Amino acid sequence: MIRRRRRPVAPLLTREARAIPMGGFEQARRLGLPYVGCEHWLIALAGADHPAAAALREHGVTPERVEEQVVRLSGGGLFGDLDAEALAAVGIDVDAVRDRMTETFGLEALSRAGHAARPRAVSRSRWDPRRPGPGVHANGVFLPHSPDVMKCLHGARVEQQARHDAQIGVELIALSLLSLTTGLVPPVLAALGTPAATLRAAVADACRATREPPQR
Repeated sequence: MIRRRRRPVAPLLTREARAIPMGGFEQARRLGLPYVGCEHWLIALAGADHPAAAALREHGVTPERVEEQVVRLSGGGLFGDLDAEALAAVGIDVDAVRDRMTETFGLEALSRAGHAARPRAVSRSRWDPRRPGPGVHANGVFLPHSPDVMKCLHGARVEQQARHDAQIGVELIALSLLSLTTGLVPPVLAALGTPAATLRAAVADACRATREPPQR
């Protein structure tokens, strides 16, 4: 009997799009936060080399400005509400302290400390980042996804199917992020002063002439 070889199934996300969740993971880990949320994906997206990211930056949604609002709204992660600029004025570099802790105790210890430091009351729903669930495990560190990440992926999946695209690209991730009504992304964008609808239109316009081909 002749057996037919199954064609390899393409990943759900394109290669460029897969860099956004991993970039979000790195941002959350760097900030000492015990979870990955769409706000961290937004930081990664804003710094990406892609027309959608360029459109965000043109409207003032830069990695630095997004991170500033994420830290403010999330309580600063492991380092709480420490004012980095005030500490820098007296010679204390919060980023250097974080890096030194990582070198001394390891990334996994930093993640555990972030879990312990974050009170349950901060959560805006019954979701608790210390409970097991979907997330990312890399370099010996596991960070769970917040509920808005799953909503973002679902929204991107719905749009992918509506367009009959083979995969979810960066544009669809961006449009889904900008369509969220829960989590920290909406208040971050509000603080930056650019309506989500304006950003979605800018992203769509920037990507219209550069549709991503299917990638493996």
